[in-house]
Amino acid sequence: MIVTGVGVGTGSNAYKAGTEACTQALSALPEHKADALIVFGSISFDQDKLIESISKNAAGALIIGCSTAGEISSEGFSTEKSVVILAIASDQIKFWGGVGHHILWNPRRAGEDYANMIEYDSHGYVTSCLAFFDIISGNGDLMLSGALDRLGHNFNLWGGAAADDLLFFETYQYFQDKAYSGSIVGMGLSGEYHSAGVVMHGFLPIGIERKVTKSIDTVLYELDGKPAAAIYEDYFGEEYFPELHEGLLPTLAISYPLGIFLSENNNVILRNPVFVDKNGTMTFTSALPEGAEVRLMISDVEQALETAELAAKSVLEKLAGKKPKAVIIMSSIARKKMLGAEADREIAIIQQVLGRDVPIAGFYGYAEVGRQSNGEVLFHNGSILIWALAE
Repeated sequence: MIVTGVGVGTGSNAYKAGTEACTQALSALPEHKADALIVFGSISFDQDKLIESISKNAAGALIIGCSTAGEISSEGFSTEKSVVILAIASDQIKFWGGVGHHILWNPRRAGEDYANMIEYDSHGYVTSCLAFFDIISGNGDLMLSGALDRLGHNFNLWGGAAADDLLFFETYQYFQDKAYSGSIVGMGLSGEYHSAGVVMHGFLPIGIERKVTKSIDTVLYELDGKPAAAIYEDYFGEEYFPELHEGLLPTLAISYPLGIFLSENNNVILRNPVFVDKNGTMTFTSALPEGAEVRLMISDVEQALETAELAAKSVLEKLAGKKPKAVIIMSSIARKKMLGAEADREIAIIQQVLGRDVPIAGFYGYAEVGRQSNGEVLFHNGSILIWALAE
């Protein structure tokens, strides 16, 4: 048996909002007790007070989650600052928590520590994992590699990067009764259950192909030997170039991200530049390796909504007729900005496919991690990730 419930808490008082969401989520469970809680909280809350209230109201449960750039629930996209909690109780699943710290100093070790903790506690029986992590303070690619070195590079791992409402200053990761920063947290599952995840973006290539000729970590300096941002100037003209320098995650970069072409499976993953300096250097949340082939990509609101529907249908197909007991949506902040007022419509479309009565929790974040069709686990930007749990 798998029983789930979703709760939403709002208002300016973090402790009260956490208690409200926790009480509502637990009310759907037998004896109002949960085995695991997944928490997505607005950065506007006092993070310590928020987690303190939740841990006190859900004693004995594994608690994981992160701060966001917007929360998602069964009620749709929350326009208010809120906390959303998914509570799970099951007599056929075991949940194992993991945490790794200091991504700034040693991102690979942080990923290894997260995975090692889950592997050790589960005695190696873990069969899938969720992860929520920081990508502002350190190299997220190395962190992911560290986790996969321990779990296996085709392991069933899904996750998303915590956010802080586009401040790009400090994000938080929740584990048990603490709100950490610069960490990776999450849980592993073992036992009798089915899960399915799909990550999609719905963008199409435009313009000519360019090669990455100079990059270091998440900073892209040159494409075809020219300043990286020239790819926008060449396509749109000089009059649009100033739009790339308008704050963090500029609008032009949201509508036209870069696409990295993966020749091994004929697929494309997105990279949204977060910051573009006056020299044409672009900073991302994940690396663009030297030698990679990239092109500008384009989409629109209708295509984004069609992608959400297709992703939801793909999840159902992978579940092979089993009805989801819970759904987690991890969507890019770039999609949120592009969809604008249509964000609620996206959630409604997913509910039409998966079932209006299925508990949904989720958030808008800075990156997504999911498996490709060939089993490889990769970082994604500008994408929507749907993960479902079933008996």
